Amino acid sequence: MFKGIIKNPLIKCIETAVICCVILVFFLPITLAGEKEKVYPELPLEEMRIAAYTKDFAERFGLPAPMPGTEPSGGLQAIEFAIEKGPAWTPFYYCKFYLYLDSSLPVKYPEEGIAGEKYMLIKKTHFFGSTQDQWLQWPGSDKLYFNRRQGSYNRKANLASMDYVPGKQGAIDSFSYEEFHKDILPGLAYIKLSAPTPLLISKPRKNIGVWLQKESKVDYRSRVHVDPNDFLKFAIPEHVFQKVREWGFKTKGANSEIQQSLRKQRDNQKSK
Repeated sequence: MFKGIIKNPLIKCIETAVICCVILVFFLPITLAGEKEKVYPELPLEEMRIAAYTKDFAERFGLPAPMPGTEPSGGLQAIEFAIEKGPAWTPFYYCKFYLYLDSSLPVKYPEEGIAGEKYMLIKKTHFFGSTQDQWLQWPGSDKLYFNRRQGSYNRKANLASMDYVPGKQGAIDSFSYEEFHKDILPGLAYIKLSAPTPLLISKPRKNIGVWLQKESKVDYRSRVHVDPNDFLKFAIPEHVFQKVREWGFKTKGANSEIQQSLRKQRDNQKSK
């Protein structure tokens, strides 16, 4: 009985197809994982997160009491730093700051309304603008409107020396707003900032803080230097900034490998 079935050409073709499918199911993910690993050096992202918060914040949310000398101040209730992957169209690792602060502080948010998210304003999020050719087909007025709104999320936040003075002392790096909510909980505002590896971490500096622009009509997208008086300044607890530097160096190395891999891929595609 079985011999007859094996000799049947149709059954033999089906059997071969099944074997091929099994091979694909078991070995294709391994191959893809290998390909992905060459482009995306793996970082232990679940371990690359650290937070600091005030005593009041801990009591409100049932967290362990903060160690002496580790609490944020100046209206910043909590800060979390993390390394995260970017979206598919920008396959790099990014430095992220999550801020939880008093909602009464006069922060210049990216746009009107209670909340916003930058990814809604990136053309690759939307199927009708996911390629350059599609983007070029947009009406000029739509492109301008989209770019203006997206740009409103930039240059309103910085990572800087707390004593920074343009051209005189300290250092500064620009961060972009990724999302915000002015009242995520009663009395509590939420801001998420994002940037590639900050240049500032490569220098042995201390007393580093996050700067958020105050409410004003100043548009820093068209300015080279910032006026320190235009910003609210929140010092980053030292033990958190140590991790910012440590993980930032690892992120910089991983992003360099990704860039080299992508460049090789482009070169290979051009040579075909």
